[in-house]
Amino acid sequence: MNRRALFFAVSAFAWLGCNALLGNESAVFAPDAGDGATIADDGGADASNRDADVDGGDGGDGATPCVDLASNPRHCGACNHDCFSGACVSGSCQPYAIAIETGTPIALTIDATHAYWTNDATGDVKRAPLGGGAAEVIYDGADDTPLGGGIVRFGAHVYFTIALPAASGGGVFRCPATGCGGAAPQAVVAPLESPAFIGLAGADTLLVTEFVFDGRVGRCTLPCASGALDVIAPAEGFPKLVTVDGDAYYWSSLLPGPGAVRWRENATSSPTTLIPGLTVEQVAVVGDEVLFAQRGSGVKAAPRDGGAIRRIYEPFTQTERFALDDGGIYFNESLDVGRIVRCPLFGCADAGTSVAINQIRPYTIVVDDKRVFWINQGKDNAGGGVHAIAK
Repeated sequence: MNRRALFFAVSAFAWLGCNALLGNESAVFAPDAGDGATIADDGGADASNRDADVDGGDGGDGATPCVDLASNPRHCGACNHDCFSGACVSGSCQPYAIAIETGTPIALTIDATHAYWTNDATGDVKRAPLGGGAAEVIYDGADDTPLGGGIVRFGAHVYFTIALPAASGGGVFRCPATGCGGAAPQAVVAPLESPAFIGLAGADTLLVTEFVFDGRVGRCTLPCASGALDVIAPAEGFPKLVTVDGDAYYWSSLLPGPGAVRWRENATSSPTTLIPGLTVEQVAVVGDEVLFAQRGSGVKAAPRDGGAIRRIYEPFTQTERFALDDGGIYFNESLDVGRIVRCPLFGCADAGTSVAINQIRPYTIVVDDKRVFWINQGKDNAGGGVHAIAK
């Protein structure tokens, strides 16, 4: 059973056990209206990464003057609005495929030149240039090796989890960003019990959760040379995604059922429930609020010191992952034919702004200052891959 199937099986068990009641078309795209990426450069080049450092509106190379704004991918809708590898249609940049994948791609991150992702079904970690091109295998795992819900690019390496029981080799591992070259990945923090997620906090703090009944939430300072976790919460009920804000840590959990946002306020406090009774996926902190994706009920926010929950967006679909920038929040609607949506942080008055529609099970989202990146998990080995669109 792969990692995603295990999650749904355990989720269903916890849900029922607590006696609670909650919760392939061709791609057509729409124009544009916090797993995080660490920006690092491994020496690669991305010929499509054309920054709009221009003088006189010629794309910076003297060869593409600012004309034909309706169809010019270097000046789409406005001078110096670059579509990168996407087309320009009626003055709007269109999405493009960085890589097409079979199986079940899960986690995604980027650096200055490449996108990096994991695939549960194939057991692989891969990368491809941000502008698209041939994918390179970083780690060639066995089929159906569960690789967890996070991937981190730090220094010269890519960090990922093998989400198996400790006795079967579960832990955090790493390969050079250019690939392990057929060698075994290096153990960073192992053994771990079915690590569900890793993420990067600040410049060099690796966050880790173990997706088991008495799972730990922990951290270590990269490259985590000691191989041990500094434990934030020692016995959580299936903790999933975790984030940090100052001295406070927040994570989603399946228990107490049907789920909750849990937190530890500071180094001397004990873990406690902040938001009970919700099947929560990703969490983030913005100002005085905790943002969270509630399975089957959209994106919401609650005051960090307790209080009424407010709606940012509430679709009639699954919403599990999101990414933030200065202008708003980007999130997924993970139906068989779903979409990537954008809202202001104060909330959507309507259905939000479609960034891309008719996506096949869109999932993890990452943003930088100029583009939105996401994974399509696909269905029946079709429609999956890594995609991007210019903002």
